[in-house]
Amino acid sequence: MAKLKLNKGKLAGVLAGLVLTGTIGGITYQYLTSEDDDTKQENQIGHHDLIPLPFLSVDNEDFVVLDIGDHQDIGTYFQDQKMKFCNENDISLGVIVSTTATDEAAIYDDVEYVKGVLSQYKVDFPVYLDINRLMENKSLNTEMKTKIVKDFLEKCASNDIYVGVYGTDTNLCRFKKYCNISSYDAFLVMDQENIQYDGTYYVVKDLDGNITASTDLAVAIDNNGNNTSDGFVQDGSYTVGAEDDLIDIALQSGMSVDELLAFNEMRDSEVSEGVKLRIPSNVAPAVGTGEYVRVDTPLIGCDISYAQTDNIDWGKMKENFEFVIIKCSEGTTLDSYFDTNIKNCNTYGIPAGAYCYNGFHLDNTASLDNFILNQREQADFAVEALKNKKIDYPVYLDVEIPSGMKWEDLYNKEYVSTMFNIWVEKMEKAGYIPGLYCNQSGLNFLQSCVDYDLSEKFELWVAGGDQYTGETRDIEFSDVRPSSVLDTLENVTIAQATDSAVNAGAGNGRGHLDINYSEVDYTQEITEYEGDTFPLKEFTRIPDEEILAGCGLGFAGVLGAAICHRVKSKKRSK
Repeated sequence: MAKLKLNKGKLAGVLAGLVLTGTIGGITYQYLTSEDDDTKQENQIGHHDLIPLPFLSVDNEDFVVLDIGDHQDIGTYFQDQKMKFCNENDISLGVIVSTTATDEAAIYDDVEYVKGVLSQYKVDFPVYLDINRLMENKSLNTEMKTKIVKDFLEKCASNDIYVGVYGTDTNLCRFKKYCNISSYDAFLVMDQENIQYDGTYYVVKDLDGNITASTDLAVAIDNNGNNTSDGFVQDGSYTVGAEDDLIDIALQSGMSVDELLAFNEMRDSEVSEGVKLRIPSNVAPAVGTGEYVRVDTPLIGCDISYAQTDNIDWGKMKENFEFVIIKCSEGTTLDSYFDTNIKNCNTYGIPAGAYCYNGFHLDNTASLDNFILNQREQADFAVEALKNKKIDYPVYLDVEIPSGMKWEDLYNKEYVSTMFNIWVEKMEKAGYIPGLYCNQSGLNFLQSCVDYDLSEKFELWVAGGDQYTGETRDIEFSDVRPSSVLDTLENVTIAQATDSAVNAGAGNGRGHLDINYSEVDYTQEITEYEGDTFPLKEFTRIPDEEILAGCGLGFAGVLGAAICHRVKSKKRSK
């Protein structure tokens, strides 16, 4: 059985290209803006095309978005040379896939085609799916259009590709209204005087044909490590058994029999015992193990909330920390800085987790039934708040008691067991990793309330260590070291080493920040496939020599016209 390391955070819903304020099923990225730099922002002016000759190059502070067709399209002539030219001249490059797919097999092949392009060329702007042809396809109903687009977006996201959608204003409005997909970044082509689409878009083509970007998407893509073959996941396989029925195999893969056969380029008669069928990576059997990569040297992180207000230097946070855990809510009240904090975490490419401070216990609930209702509402509130956010690390239930009180005053075994069952059920159903945060005395008490090891259901995050001061003194960030909790409590994966670090990149009213160390990299899930994996598919395209021969004088005419519209080239400032 083959094991792969898979970036779980980028698989979880993902989804590269979604507007992140930090989910599974759809990420929403907010990107760096010109406010972060007093100098001229690069990558503001875009081009749909270029002539790949040195004396006809575009300004290399601009960006180019090329239509590369789909895996069958041979009409996008010279795109290979154009992509190569952009790479050689440091021009930011994005691509549009103008699919003709009408089924899953074709759209999955389009993703394989994109992966092939990204393996060969540096694409540091988004990969956009052209929805115009799909939305205007008269033979596809709404359900099928939605499925095709989601399949493309989600499979791209599972391969760590920053993916978005391209379309006219009218079609993007239709897309959001009828397909109910709006969390992905869009390249919007205006077709009316005022933009009507209220989803997320950073690139706009106006009525005069001018293309502009409101932010440098190459920065966000670079920060998040998108669009590289390092993030690709190979398709899995299924070996046909003697008793297997092709219908059952297709149903398990989420595809129709015809689509599964088309994806494998096979006929029904060719499927027999021992044959290995290729299964798309995002639906391949046994994708995740629930186990994550343990690191030799603990990763350093911090946790933040409303307490830090705007006192956060995100450039320094990116430099100092390998993960950040953000307060999401308290009971059913949203932390006032959650949206801002998760947006910036995602913008700067810092893996993020979240925590919800438990707001309900024996002292403020009238009965067990009332407690159960409150716990469900609290978990549902957190899930809703996390929707369309990119969350890599666990979502923790923070269980604490006020100073001077005893654990027994607020919790009993029945309440604890019920609270834990609800949290785990809700988080797992939503696709998050359930976590539990408490101090060491809390861990001992809570463990005594259940008949299983807490680490069987939760990823444990525990406060404590000799640098945990209760904010009674300052500890320089450079002097903070991993907590001994990681050594003494084997089932704990993250330890909060201190609450008193200063000069760390963020601070509360006293300038203090909580520093954490993790023995687990939750962005790296161990993934298993039942069987072999497949390399990227290769698609045949007409050689450039044949295209040139077929174009004849037509190309010369195009070239001549292009010379009249020469755009000045200049070197990007360092």
